[in-house]
Amino acid sequence: MDSSALITRDADIDACVGSLGDVVGVDTEFIRVRTFYPIPALYQLAGEAGVALVDAQAPATFDALKTLLVDPTRTKVVHGCSEDLEVIGTHLGLKPVNLVDTQLAHAFLSEDFSPSYAKLVERYLGLSLGKHETRSDWLQRPLSRDQVSYAREDVAYLRQIWTRQREALRQAGRLDWFVEEMEAMLSAPVATPDTWFATMKGAWRLGCTERRVLRSLVRWREQEARRRDIPRAHTVRDEHLLVLARQERLQIGDMADLLPRRTAKRYGKILAAVHRQGLDDSDSLPAATRPLNRRDGEVVKALRDAGRRESTRLGIAPELLARKRELEADFRHFRKSRELPERYRQGWRRNVVADIFAGILTSAS
Repeated sequence: MDSSALITRDADIDACVGSLGDVVGVDTEFIRVRTFYPIPALYQLAGEAGVALVDAQAPATFDALKTLLVDPTRTKVVHGCSEDLEVIGTHLGLKPVNLVDTQLAHAFLSEDFSPSYAKLVERYLGLSLGKHETRSDWLQRPLSRDQVSYAREDVAYLRQIWTRQREALRQAGRLDWFVEEMEAMLSAPVATPDTWFATMKGAWRLGCTERRVLRSLVRWREQEARRRDIPRAHTVRDEHLLVLARQERLQIGDMADLLPRRTAKRYGKILAAVHRQGLDDSDSLPAATRPLNRRDGEVVKALRDAGRRESTRLGIAPELLARKRELEADFRHFRKSRELPERYRQGWRRNVVADIFAGILTSAS
């Protein structure tokens, strides 16, 4: 396999994928500066036959790559997979299965939650990687020699790292913990405008009608950003949507006083129409998430302190047990239902912190 050249033809992708074996390192390179969607540039694959670089801009179907990514019998090893998943989902229209993330695996073996790939290469393999440019034009063709070297190196050691991590997790009795957490991460629901509009800064202060208007505005912005393939903030910024949502009535003539001049000129008419749609919206609203008061915040702090203590005792990353946002959600769930969320009633957290957290929450009630 000539891994210094980009693979551009389906026939060569087929041959490459067939030679990689059952455990495959996967990485992506992409560009996203002024677009809503990431622009895929490169797929890096590492397997038994070496490293292959597949040109994501090639006029190919990528059918063999798609088959590999959804094959449950073949393990795909990635590092910090969130952006890779977005690139693959946007470009290939799928979510990989049987995926393992070396960054998450390391969190169950160390108190370091998000180490770099280079740090893991040094930690598990004793190798030191050279420094690379943090910004690169991955869409240029041909790629430079340095780009090719970086792209190869960035995937070359994933399989070996995972081999060592898997054995360490098995010996520590935490392989099942990692598998459970990996599955939970991959199956987490994707946030939509209908769910995250209420989390915008200050949205909880709005009345019901104002929140319906805000939801309508956020829905429109999402569609517009996707349609034009531009970042959300390049349409109408959050703070301006909140200003519009607070208006009882909104006319085109009001826009010049409420929005930046370019925004008002481009979107004033449609925003006034969307505002009226929001006023007429009768769909149910999610409950407003008010900030916790001081007493409630102290309870969450007690949960975080307990989570950190258990993390230190186990030698795992505290983010697995003591994320503030997650614990605030756990607190609200317990206050409403008088029980911990499902992830504490079964799975690895049940025997680690469920009783401790339940005791803190019960005492605070």
